[in-house]
Amino acid sequence: MLFFFMGFEHSIVNMFLFPFSMIMGGGFTFWEYIVWNELPTVLGNLVGGFVLVGLPLYFTHVRTSPERILKGRNHKETAGKESIDAQPATLKASV
Repeated sequence: MLFFFMGFEHSIVNMFLFPFSMIMGGGFTFWEYIVWNELPTVLGNLVGGFVLVGLPLYFTHVRTSPERILKGRNHKETAGKESIDAQPATLKASV
């Protein structure tokens, strides 16, 4: 609820607050809620997530990481390229 009181719009928060206010006698219809609140909020969350989170992660980590050779791949395909051999990670259960 603090997220909402700070003035941020989030589709999950709105999925609770707006139907609750409709049950309590809010002066709007279901379609007004969907068109004027839920769709813009979902689209804004998607754009914000892709642009403000996804692209910075891509430009700082994916594009700058070294190329890896995967097991079972033909080594002739990557001949002459500098790469790091990727060792498969093993999970050990701590007992």
